[in-house]
Amino acid sequence: MMLSKYNYNESLKRFEPKEKRCGYCFQNESENINNYDFIKLYKVKDRTNFVVYRSLKYEEMMIGISRCNDCVEFHEEASRKSPILKYAIYLLILIFVLPVFGLKVFIVGMALSITLFFVLHKYAKKSKNPEERLTLKQGIASNETIQDLVIAGWIFDKPSA
Repeated sequence: MMLSKYNYNESLKRFEPKEKRCGYCFQNESENINNYDFIKLYKVKDRTNFVVYRSLKYEEMMIGISRCNDCVEFHEEASRKSPILKYAIYLLILIFVLPVFGLKVFIVGMALSITLFFVLHKYAKKSKNPEERLTLKQGIASNETIQDLVIAGWIFDKPSA
């Protein structure tokens, strides 16, 4: 079976990795199972689509990737910054659209956008080298067991009828 590197936790109904080495930085050991990243995978068992009736049966599996404390902090920091950067980009677009309303607004908009760019650029810099650790998506994509499960027909999105 492809899940030989995992223990099944019956009470939590999830596969927990036996390997303690972090699956994101590949250097540190994970100290706490609560730091692990658990991903839900789905596999369609039976799908029926008639004009008047639809039915879908699927399996659900939760599988973990071990994470060290440093990677947990890195991922949490990235998830906190991502909405801020998204809205900052929206604000920058808005500021660049405003020149239609006059030169003063354009000059103020340019000054604000340049200031905002430098502030956000400084805020977005990582104190640790980002090449040393993987993002959540990269870690999931690089996990061999999850790759094997995807090849076997498991998917990340919950199927719908």
